[in-house]
Amino acid sequence: MWNLFQQPVERESFESWGKMCDDIAKVALLALPVILYSKESLEFRSLNILFLCIIAYACLTIGRIFRRAFKEK
Repeated sequence: MWNLFQQPVERESFESWGKMCDDIAKVALLALPVILYSKESLEFRSLNILFLCIIAYACLTIGRIFRRAFKEK
């Protein structure tokens, strides 16, 4: 229970990690309008939007990897 990375990893762990990555990506995408309409400078908003898009893409990719690993087990 305390060692999350012990072998073999349970199927439920892969499924929950994939869902968690998907949820993080959704939150990053939902935060885009908040950043877009903030009162910060254009450069600051652009940089934050870029970072949020990168985070969303990375989380969706990692979630896909976890789902593929879940299907293989």
